[in-house]
Amino acid sequence: MGHVMGILFIPILLLLMYFMILRPQQKVRKEQAQMLAALDVGDDILTDSGIYGTVSDLDGGTVFLMIADGIEIKISKSNIAKLISYDPADEA
Repeated sequence: MGHVMGILFIPILLLLMYFMILRPQQKVRKEQAQMLAALDVGDDILTDSGIYGTVSDLDGGTVFLMIADGIEIKISKSNIAKLISYDPADEA
């Protein structure tokens, strides 16, 4: 009985590791890819370095980001951390 448990221990441990670590990471990567695919001009975003801005142009894997009046920066699409949803009705 102990020998069977020893043989089953490693596969059970690997399955547990898959569902606790790898599966959630895959889900996050999939959500990030969907968000980047839906990105459009005019969207407000937050970069992974903490810069807020509005997408002014998209060129393949490059995003032009308006961070202030007359100030535009060029970043990689993969550096976008999240899409900021803004609803002016929330302030009223």
